[in-house]
Amino acid sequence: MARTAINAKPIGARPPTPEFHSSDVKIEQKPDIVATSHKDRETDIIKADKHQFSKEYLDELAFNEEPVTIRLEPSTDKNASTRFPVWVNGKPGEIYQRGKWEEIGYFPTGTPFVTKRKYLAVIVGAKIDNITHHDEAIVDNNVIRRFTSALHSFSVIEDKNPKGHEWLTRLLRANMG
Repeated sequence: MARTAINAKPIGARPPTPEFHSSDVKIEQKPDIVATSHKDRETDIIKADKHQFSKEYLDELAFNEEPVTIRLEPSTDKNASTRFPVWVNGKPGEIYQRGKWEEIGYFPTGTPFVTKRKYLAVIVGAKIDNITHHDEAIVDNNVIRRFTSALHSFSVIEDKNPKGHEWLTRLLRANMG
């Protein structure tokens, strides 16, 4: 229903314009998403052929499975969690303890432990952007400054692979997204 502006006065010879209210316009809705069963998508499943993988790719996979000893540093935030979630492809992070790999999904802080390099990559990739806006009193020059920092600090206590340091440095510098 249209509304009429209160105390509207005609400008020149034009009649008053009706008040426009946002609830007078119906918002178009997105269609429902129909989730089909996996049986409808069986043709989407790709079966890997061992001949498709290069030696470099297989070497990289092996590199990411190597053990590294790390310690997640406790946060100075009084409400910070003492556990850090780590998952790769839906699989919980693994820690080597009691002579075997155990899936735990949430890594402890403040305690050294052995994990696989691929889980360290998840920790390294967990970054946050802090954004500030400075218009500096210039209407035509709005500056949005982004500062990316690590979500969690950590120490690598032992990495037996000589390529590990260069790999870690490269990942730490990268700003994905």
